[in-house]
This record gives sequence, structure tokens and C-alpha cells, in this order.
Amino acid sequence: MNDLVRYRAMESLCRQSAVFRPLESWRLLAEAEMWHHKAEDEIAARSMQRDAAPPAGALARTEPHGNASRPLAR
Repeated sequence: MNDLVRYRAMESLCRQSAVFRPLESWRLLAEAEMWHHKAEDEIAARSMQRDAAPPAGALARTEPHGNASRPLAR
């Protein structure tokens, strides 16, 4: 999460600096765009990790190997 916060902060800082430095604004806005893309890449990577992980509690619902073939008692 720290990387995402840092990327967003750097993007914001670059955009704010561009307002006060008009001669360098083209470079600062390009750098802000780079930070924006890094943040989007970080979000996408986290989303893929989240989607690949089993749901919480999924492992707790599975039966141990020894009980799978034994019939249920009534």
C-alpha cells in the first residue's frame, strides 16, 4: 500500500509544481503522467493477486483426506 500512496503523492506534487513553474510544466506534467501509470500498474497487480488467492475460509471448509471416503453416520 505504501507504494501506491507514494505514487499518488508524487503525481500530485508534480501537477502542483507545474502550476507554479510554467516553463517546466511540460516536463512536470509528463512526470505526473508517469507516476499515474505506475499507480495504475500497482492497482492492477494487487487486483490480480487478490483474484488469484482463494477466498477467505475456503481452506477451512475442506475435509481432511482421511474422512473423504468414510460414509456419514446417521
